[in-house]
Amino acid sequence: MLKEKILKYLDVQTKTIDLDHLGNQFTAGGIANKLKAKRNTVSLYLNQLVNEHKLIKIRTRPVHFVHRARFEKDNFKLKTSVYQSVAQIEKENDQKDLLKSFTQINPSLKESIERVRAAILYPNGGLPLLITGESGTGKSYLIGLIAKFCRMHKLIKKDAPFITVNCAQYADNPELLTSNLFGYKKGAFTGADEDHPGAFLEADGGILFLDEVHRLGPKGQEKLFTYLDSGLIYPVGETKKGKRVSVRLCFATTEDLETGFLTTFMRRIPVKITLPSLSQRSKEERLNLVYTLLNNEQKKIAKPLLVSVQVLDMLANYQPAGNIGDLKNAVKLTIAQANAEQKDKDNISLTAYNLPANVLIKSKRESYLTPAKAVKITNETAIDDLIARNFPEKKIFLHSLEQLLTIYEQNGSNLNKCESKLKQVVYQLFDTMLFEKDNSKQIPLLSYVINSVKRLFDQLKNAYQLKISGNAIYAISYYLFERQKIQWGTADVKNKPALQKLKKDVQRRYSDVYLYVTKLISLIKGNLDIELNEADYIFLTIYLNKLEIITKTGLGKAIVISHGYATAGSIVNVVNRLLGVHTLDAFDMPINVSTQQIANQIIDYSENNDITHGLIILVDMGSLKEIETLFPRQINAPILLMNNVSTLLALTVGESILKKRSFREISKLAKETSKLDIKLTYPEKHKQKAILTTCYSGIGTATHVARLLERCLPDNKKIKIIPYDYQALKDYHKVQVVKKMYDIIGIIGTENPEIDGLDFIYLEKILSDKGTAKLRNWLGLVFTGKEIDTISNNLVKNFSLEQTINMVTILDVPKVIENITICIQELERRFSLSLSNQKKFTLYVHVSYLIERLIRKEGNNINLEFEKEFIKRHMNDLDKIKAAFSVISDNYNVKIPTSELIYVDQIIFNSTEKA
Repeated sequence: MLKEKILKYLDVQTKTIDLDHLGNQFTAGGIANKLKAKRNTVSLYLNQLVNEHKLIKIRTRPVHFVHRARFEKDNFKLKTSVYQSVAQIEKENDQKDLLKSFTQINPSLKESIERVRAAILYPNGGLPLLITGESGTGKSYLIGLIAKFCRMHKLIKKDAPFITVNCAQYADNPELLTSNLFGYKKGAFTGADEDHPGAFLEADGGILFLDEVHRLGPKGQEKLFTYLDSGLIYPVGETKKGKRVSVRLCFATTEDLETGFLTTFMRRIPVKITLPSLSQRSKEERLNLVYTLLNNEQKKIAKPLLVSVQVLDMLANYQPAGNIGDLKNAVKLTIAQANAEQKDKDNISLTAYNLPANVLIKSKRESYLTPAKAVKITNETAIDDLIARNFPEKKIFLHSLEQLLTIYEQNGSNLNKCESKLKQVVYQLFDTMLFEKDNSKQIPLLSYVINSVKRLFDQLKNAYQLKISGNAIYAISYYLFERQKIQWGTADVKNKPALQKLKKDVQRRYSDVYLYVTKLISLIKGNLDIELNEADYIFLTIYLNKLEIITKTGLGKAIVISHGYATAGSIVNVVNRLLGVHTLDAFDMPINVSTQQIANQIIDYSENNDITHGLIILVDMGSLKEIETLFPRQINAPILLMNNVSTLLALTVGESILKKRSFREISKLAKETSKLDIKLTYPEKHKQKAILTTCYSGIGTATHVARLLERCLPDNKKIKIIPYDYQALKDYHKVQVVKKMYDIIGIIGTENPEIDGLDFIYLEKILSDKGTAKLRNWLGLVFTGKEIDTISNNLVKNFSLEQTINMVTILDVPKVIENITICIQELERRFSLSLSNQKKFTLYVHVSYLIERLIRKEGNNINLEFEKEFIKRHMNDLDKIKAAFSVISDNYNVKIPTSELIYVDQIIFNSTEKA
């Protein structure tokens, strides 16, 4: 049942879900395409499953559906089944994401940490992870975070072991390291008085961290990748029976990966990241580390710290060889020195005079902005508050938002009363972004944002008939440029209820502009990778409403849908260029596309474009009635459908849209434009000479024979070789059409269609004296004697039985001939007759092609009524043929259809009954 298939499909997809990047596989359209079902039927079942609390519905655009039980099993419990956004779901996760917090402090590691997260969350125990970097860059600290993350997210049990082995301690004794890792059996070596479990068994069900893993010798690495391949460990002294353990493996090294490890070992570690040294990290990131270390130490001494600008500046520019480890010691020494001097004071002030000598000497001073005032750190200070000091932009945005919410609440949450005041706050915010920020050092990035915004607005302009000024483009670009520097969400907002209410009021008050802002934010996320939130909806909507971006043109929309590569695109491009305005959009569809898929494209287009004034759909072929039935419920606008689209018809429609003609007027003009002038002509003189090829078994074999003949002709082919269906040649009118088109000089085939005035050569007799002489006479009409000799030599080479069968099948030709020979002999025995060489040749060719068609599951075109009548009259013969063909069906594992048995019967007995 489709409903169960949908649930099962979403269960599989949800196993690897990423809420930040929900794909098409979670939408109604994507599911319908995957399951080859109608979209409206899939939508019906999806909503039923949501009501049954089996799926989660996320009201994004488009709407996404997630398997609830699978999500809760792998992530966290949910309170309901319908959510307005992904952010609303994430709010229900009360477990802090330690890895995300780590990237807030170390933004340059965001990509690396995402790979770490992917390795941790990988099914069946995660993926092995190798962290490289200089000493002191935080490798062990990150592994510790990973262990906490696994426990918090229930990837391992809370009491699961976390075993650390420092391989450097065994640098001079790799055998001892191996035995301590994998364990050993009693008596395995001198001193092994009893069995020893080893680190792997001790870490079973948890995490095993091998630090300085490059100290593990080649033999130890081989034992490691044996475990990675099989999940089994072999203690020293045990070679037959391995022990199965489940361990998450993490490795760390300070060495070069190219020289310190076996290639076979490195191939088995899919995730490798490098932690950069302090000197490779940004100024802001180093300051984040300083804030973090100061905050941690303050909690230990339980006294408020007052840290001067100079101390922060010097510590942030200190780049010791020992990296974070040395920086941590420098912070400790600074606080210790100040604490000793101020032990009787309630607050401890840190000045440059408290810094260790190394910091004063090795601090690489740079000219960049640091906080203007000393920083006070207390027991209540959160690291997020300290990091936020690096980003004055965040204060600007938050201050503007707090102003909006305060004004809104002071006016009784009535937007009409305070609309002008809210606009002033928003306009001031954009003016600040445009005129008061110095971005001269970041021109390349700013230019990239501006060019990207231009492209996004072009898309909106064409889709929604907007009037976009240069001022709007630059204002939004500068806004986004500053916005991408900071991370903040509703958690930073003090008055969340007011924010939610104001957003709803803004959506109602400026509904048209809000719709376009929604589209714009969706495009921004996909093209600029900038995450925006509810406050941004408010700011952008109020600002763009000021610019009056909506153009009330009242124009309809039109699309051209054609099969093939760039067909629709070419038509639309010509029309839009001729009219000088973007009036039509194009959809190029694969030739095998279904009507439902076309309908889905139309629905998606209607959801992403303003079609309130109507939609004209021009298609190249197909049933308009069938297309129309698939989407009327989803599209609430008048629709005009036309097929047999041409450039002229598309131009007529484009002009009509610009002139705002009614759909009735457009229909009338389209009918006049689409009238066909038809005239059939045949060549009267100089008709090209042609030879027809035919085969009783169908056009397929006749085509292969035609190719064989063409290969025999010289490059300047003066005769056209035309394959023709045998049954078609029995039709007088069809033969007359061919005669009018070509000067037919003869027919070559497996059976003579007996057409008056046309000579015939049996295919198997083409190399006989009589057949060769007749063919030479035909060829003499257009070729020279030397050319005919060449053709004759090519015929001998190409028209042996083996070569002929080789042309009609990709199968093993000698084997095919052997099996068909047995089949023919059995036919002769069962019918007590002796078949002529002509009929044998025909059967060889027909049956070889038949085998290939059956293997490829290709059908034939025999008339079903004829088949029924034939079976009634010749059932006994067909049974004998079927029995004789057992050698074919058994050897090639195919079932011989009755229609094919009828063809064989007609070949054997020269039947002329019309199929």
